[in-house]
Amino acid sequence: MKQVFESIKRINTWTPPIPRQHLYAVLLLSAFSIASITLIPHSDDLLNTKTSGSLSGSSLDNQTDDADANPAIKESHPGTEFVSISDQELLGNDKQAADGLDSDDSAQPQWVNYQVKSDDNLSVIFDTLNLPASTLQKLLAVDIQNSLVRLRIDQKLSFLIDENNVLQQLSIPVNGTQSVLFQRSGDSFTSALTSIQQIATAEADADDTYEPTVAADSDNVKAAQPVSRLIHGKISGAFVTSAKNAGLSSKHILRVVNMFRGRIDFRRDLRNGDQFKVLFDQPYRTDAKILAVSFTIKGNEYRAFRSDDGHFYDESASSMTSGTFLRYPTNAKFRLSSQFSPSRRNPVTGRVQPHNGTDFAVPVGTPVLATGDGVVVKATTNAATGRYVVIRHNGKYSTVYMHMSKLLVKAGQKVSQGQKIGLSGNTGRSTGPHIHYEFRINNRPVNAMRVDLPVNDSMGKDKKRKFLAKVNEYSKLLNQS
Repeated sequence: MKQVFESIKRINTWTPPIPRQHLYAVLLLSAFSIASITLIPHSDDLLNTKTSGSLSGSSLDNQTDDADANPAIKESHPGTEFVSISDQELLGNDKQAADGLDSDDSAQPQWVNYQVKSDDNLSVIFDTLNLPASTLQKLLAVDIQNSLVRLRIDQKLSFLIDENNVLQQLSIPVNGTQSVLFQRSGDSFTSALTSIQQIATAEADADDTYEPTVAADSDNVKAAQPVSRLIHGKISGAFVTSAKNAGLSSKHILRVVNMFRGRIDFRRDLRNGDQFKVLFDQPYRTDAKILAVSFTIKGNEYRAFRSDDGHFYDESASSMTSGTFLRYPTNAKFRLSSQFSPSRRNPVTGRVQPHNGTDFAVPVGTPVLATGDGVVVKATTNAATGRYVVIRHNGKYSTVYMHMSKLLVKAGQKVSQGQKIGLSGNTGRSTGPHIHYEFRINNRPVNAMRVDLPVNDSMGKDKKRKFLAKVNEYSKLLNQS
């Protein structure tokens, strides 16, 4: 005790290097700083706290997810998620081309085109299209022309990808007439030079839209007049069954379904007694090509006509198999809290969990917009995705919107580009308020921020004049019965 008093006495007689009042101020300020660091929550914790009351009364409020169980996820990836859900569960019946089609017919490999951008490299391109890096390594091993490492800006690459996300072919043009064609052979690839026209024909045939060009105006060539065939059917049960009973092949049924999927919901719109007509260029041949299609549903008529370019358009010359899309599902641009990544790694588990969409950090209640015209095929709730919407657009395109606080559309509803389909939220397995947005081609998720969006080019006056003449000709043939 005597030693303690002596120590206190020495402190009282000690002369500090600065005035005592300054020393006391420094000590007091240091104490406050230590207390603040210890007691006040981190700013990320404040930002990532779920908004209380935004979904009052909903069972989603009480869900326990990976982020709640593992706070490290919130600290490392605010405003994102590590959701694992199968495509079949996410998309439901829309994963298939149409109910009743044979799996072999509805799961044919599809071509996807990509135009090289100024900031591209091989890894970025393959990630954008959701193709594995191992495939790229196999292609590089057999690249006879070094075409993969000599990519040019605006160069068009054509990928043939099957339903299992396995690359079957890749075509890269090397000059005005030739392409390097990579073809899968077992677990590896071969490569060879081939003509660009051959690749263009193969791409068009895959969609059943290719038609050899005929110089109708040439003095030496006269366009052949096809002998057409008209199939007329009525809906009795499922469309696929009705179409088969009318005489359509599975290939032609798939073509018709894909053509109208952004305008007709084949599971909800069609009723017994509705009618359809399909006009072919040749009678009773399996390789006959469709010239025009007509549906009469509840007194309303939907039509599509083949143009000279081999693609289909409606009476107003709008494409049936493409359309315009917004790049973002919101009115304004928001911070990207998580990019599209086929190889994203969960920071807690260490496992690779692909992130099939782009996450936008937005306040709860932000309007979520449809990025293109289409039909809502799902508007529901899932423990992982929260409240979400799936929209089927023209042709091979679809979009997905997750983690919303409120849905403003329902399945079967037709929506237009820019229409409000819901309000953003933090439902499901989410680490903060955000929108998870997916852009899909042939039901395969791709990078919505980098992929080439389809362009609905307007027809020139001369092309449109010729197309409208065909519309008039085909309409007369459709109205024969």
